[in-house]
Amino acid sequence: MNSTNKKKITIRFFLYILGGAALGACLCFGILYVETPFTKLVTDFYTGLLAYAPWITMPIGLAAILFSYVPLAKAKKRIADWNGWNDDTDDTFYRQTERLLNVSLRISILGSMVLFMAIALLTIATYGKHMSVYLFFVCMLCFLFCMIFLAFLQRKAVEQLRILNPEKKGDALELHFRKKWMESLDEQERLATYAASYKAFSSLNIVFFVLYILMILLVPFFSIGFLPFLCVGCMWLIPYGIYLWEASEKKSKQ
Repeated sequence: MNSTNKKKITIRFFLYILGGAALGACLCFGILYVETPFTKLVTDFYTGLLAYAPWITMPIGLAAILFSYVPLAKAKKRIADWNGWNDDTDDTFYRQTERLLNVSLRISILGSMVLFMAIALLTIATYGKHMSVYLFFVCMLCFLFCMIFLAFLQRKAVEQLRILNPEKKGDALELHFRKKWMESLDEQERLATYAASYKAFSSLNIVFFVLYILMILLVPFFSIGFLPFLCVGCMWLIPYGIYLWEASEKKSKQ
């Protein structure tokens, strides 16, 4: 790297810092100006969210099951009508069927994650007397039903993928499924998985940074305390620490 490029990078770095500081100052003045109406708006929204938490959670679970089942059923029908690979087999069949199964898996996994967040909302609503304990247990039963149903949908989708790819191994309900599945991937599939994992890791670093900034901006409005900062900090620190450790270990073994 020549000195000219180094100087440009240094100037750009300080411009980013100055721009961020100016933006932060503008946001602080704006927050002080709209503090009361904004606080009331968010408080009313949060109170309403807690009041309607049961009627939000159950539709989310049912929607996740429905939107996960539909592409799975389409893929199963396609595979049931399939006669196996031959010289005239169109690769489009394989790609479209695998895409349907992957869509089903993604929806079921994302639906499970959203349901976990909804259960946290239900717990807060129950302790805050926004809903009865009996309704909470009814929602918990619905939650368990949805989670079990989604887990079996994931198993069925993996089984269909194994019909298309007989070399793949693992059952979606077993403890070490991901490890067995990764071991059965070929080199190209592993590289694609590693690239996607690194992309997710890099994106999370940006997301955690943005979350930190947003929480700092929310401090004047709400008494959020230190716990959210600690949780986000741990979620940020642990993956990055593991990444640095594993990179160092792999490099030392070369």
